[in-house]
Amino acid sequence: MSTPTSTTQLDFSSIDWSPHSFEDPGGRLFWKDGRVFRALRGDSAAAFCRLEDAGLLEEMPKWNIVKTWRSDAQIEGYDLVVEHEALPPSPLVSEWSPRMLRDAALLFLEISTKLAAHGLQLQDSHGWNMMFAGAQVRYIDFSSIIPLSAGENWKPLNEFLNCFLHPLQLIHRQAADYAFFLLGRDNWVPVEATIPLLNSLQFEWMRKRRQREYAKLMAINEQGGPPAAIRLAEMLRNQIQKCPIPRPQTRWSHYAGSFPEPGTQPQPDWNEKQQSVAKILKSLDGGTLLDVGCNTGWYSVLAAQLDLSVVSMDTDRTCIDDLYRHAKQHDLAITPVVGSFFSPAIAHGPRFYDPLEKRFQADHTLMLALAHHLFFKQGYEVSSIVEIAAAVTRKTLVLEYVPGNDYWIEQWNVPHRQSDYAMDVWKRELNRFFPNIESYPSERSHESSDVQRTILVATR
Repeated sequence: MSTPTSTTQLDFSSIDWSPHSFEDPGGRLFWKDGRVFRALRGDSAAAFCRLEDAGLLEEMPKWNIVKTWRSDAQIEGYDLVVEHEALPPSPLVSEWSPRMLRDAALLFLEISTKLAAHGLQLQDSHGWNMMFAGAQVRYIDFSSIIPLSAGENWKPLNEFLNCFLHPLQLIHRQAADYAFFLLGRDNWVPVEATIPLLNSLQFEWMRKRRQREYAKLMAINEQGGPPAAIRLAEMLRNQIQKCPIPRPQTRWSHYAGSFPEPGTQPQPDWNEKQQSVAKILKSLDGGTLLDVGCNTGWYSVLAAQLDLSVVSMDTDRTCIDDLYRHAKQHDLAITPVVGSFFSPAIAHGPRFYDPLEKRFQADHTLMLALAHHLFFKQGYEVSSIVEIAAAVTRKTLVLEYVPGNDYWIEQWNVPHRQSDYAMDVWKRELNRFFPNIESYPSERSHESSDVQRTILVATR
C-alpha cells in the first residue's frame, strides 16, 4: 500500500462537505481550495488500496472513470483521502437524453466487467454517480468501488434493472419523457411501468413473464463472485441492445433540417443570421458558452468548432439526443442538457439539487429565436427575460430580437402589449446589466415577409 510522505490533518467540522454526499458509509465528497476530494473508509478504502497496489489508477481514466489519486490529507474517522480531477458542470440524470442514458448504462457494465476481473465491484448502479464532460460520460464515485469476493452476490443487479434497463425499455416504447420523469422523481423505474397497458389478465401474464426472465438473472447471481458478475454484465448488455433508441418526431425536431453544414468559415449558402453569429463568435475571447434553446445545435457546433466550450440546452429531448450523437461522433466540446432556465424545474432525484441557473453559468450566452416565444407564449416580461439571462452570463449576451410585426408573431395572434416589447424596451433592460450593446443583422422572419430580425450583442 502506498502512503504519503507527509500528511495534512483536516478538521471534520471545517470541511466543505458536499450536501449530496452523506448516505454512503464508504466515503464522502468535499471541496477545498477549488479542488475535489473524497474521504474513504472501510471496504471503499480497501478497494482503492487494491487498485493502487495493482497499478490501475493510471489506467482507470481510460475506462472513463474520473482521474483519481491519493491525497496527503487525513480526516479523523476515515482511512484515507483521495483527490479527483475537477470536471465541469454536468446535467443530472433527469436532464439527459435517451442516448446519454444508454451510454451511461453500457459504461457501467463495461467498468463492472473490468473491476470484476480484479475482484472488485460497484455497489451502486445509478446515473447520479456519473457526469458528462462534453459528450463523454465519466464514472465519478470511488466510494462505490468495493471488493467482490468468491461466492458473493453482485450487489448492483437489482438497482441496475430499475435505474437503467427499465427506463431504456420505456424509451424503446417511445415513452422517454415518462421514463426520465420517474428517474427524476423516484430515482428508479419499476418493472410494472415497462409493461404496456393491457387488460388485467394480459398485464399479469406479462408481469409473470418478466419475473421469470429476472429469475434467471437472480439464479446466476446466487452463484456469486467475479465470474457471475461478468456473465451478468454480458447478459444485461444484450438486453440493452434489444432496446434501440427511437427518434420520435416532435414539433421542433426538423427545425434545422434545411440548415447548411456549420464550419469555421462562412459559406455562400449561409443566411445573414448564420454569417452574423459566426462573426460574433469569432470576436469572443474564448471561454465557455451557453446556447439556450439550442434545438439540434447548429450554433453550438459552430461555437465548438471555434474552440469554445459549450453547454447546449433545450427542452426538446429528441433535439438534444441528436446533438449529443453528433457531438460524440465528432468529439466536440459540447455538453447537452435537457432543460431551460425559463421552464419550471423538473424533478432531480431524491435529494435537493441546485437549479440550472446556479449550476450552469458561462462567459457568453446565446439566445437565438427564443425571446419572442418567452414573451408572447410563456408570458415573461422583457425585464424578467433579461434578468435571468444576465444571471447566467459573465461577459457577453447574444440575443435575437424578433419584431412584433414578425410573420410568426402575427400568426400567433396573441394580444400582448406591443409597446412593452419594443426594441427600445429591450435595450433599456439590457443596459441595466450590460453597458455596451451592438446590433447585427439577422434573417427575415419569413420568405413572404420583409421584416428583418436583429441580433443584439450586449457586453459587460
